[in-house]
Amino acid sequence: MYGAQPYPTGSHSFPGQGGQGGDYQQHQQQFAMQQQQALQHLAQFQQQRTQHYQHYQQQSQHYGQYGQYYQQNVFSVNAWQAYQFQSPNDLEQVFRGIMQRNPENAMRNAIQAEDLMNVLNNTPTIRNYFGISWSREMSSIMLAMLDRSKDGFMQWEEFMELQQCLVAWYKVFKQHDADGSGFMDAQELTRVIKQLFGFQIQPPTLTTILKRYSRVVAPNSRCILAFDDFVALSVRLRAYTDAFRKRDSMANGVETGSCNFQYDDFLQCVLCL
Repeated sequence: MYGAQPYPTGSHSFPGQGGQGGDYQQHQQQFAMQQQQALQHLAQFQQQRTQHYQHYQQQSQHYGQYGQYYQQNVFSVNAWQAYQFQSPNDLEQVFRGIMQRNPENAMRNAIQAEDLMNVLNNTPTIRNYFGISWSREMSSIMLAMLDRSKDGFMQWEEFMELQQCLVAWYKVFKQHDADGSGFMDAQELTRVIKQLFGFQIQPPTLTTILKRYSRVVAPNSRCILAFDDFVALSVRLRAYTDAFRKRDSMANGVETGSCNFQYDDFLQCVLCL
């Protein structure tokens, strides 16, 4: 079945590992070279992304300082280490392994939402890290957040950035799941959105967020949300804020916190997520 087999965890075994002949030494050298190339590629990708996201790093009275949070706390995350891979190259091999299964993906050097779902659910170390099952709908939402070419496909660099976001969000969620129940309460969520993430959001919007993403439980009608709901919220907050800010009306080079949407443009922004 497509995507049913677990993907490798990044372990390696080489012929002649017992020290017989020069094969083992040659494989070691090749592996070390691959690791070095992967790390160099990752550093180059991070530099390019920093330049791309430079505008959003600037604090805004209208949009807050969420860009600074991503630059300082997300883009420096080594997701491959969190997943217990030996190098970024191991994670890239997982990505390219599923990409090659579909000629349409291979032609575009990218994967689609169903492939993303399969990677997250069927790669043992990734599945064990988060401990949840990812739906196709959630995978589509996550892909759309980083689909800068708007073609419905996720490139390797976009995939790597998503993994950094997921690991960073998971760490935040675990830190604010005070009782280890697997849920975050409304007070903690509000603090994360406004103080940690740095979004400039007003109380009525926070109320709307709680109604949409949380559930009410006893005792005392507590509002709580699970990790996958937290991810969906985090994805949409970033994507919608980026999209709106990109269209800001600007006055004398200064953001105004307002914009003019064409109806079709509006639909494209909201329906992709």
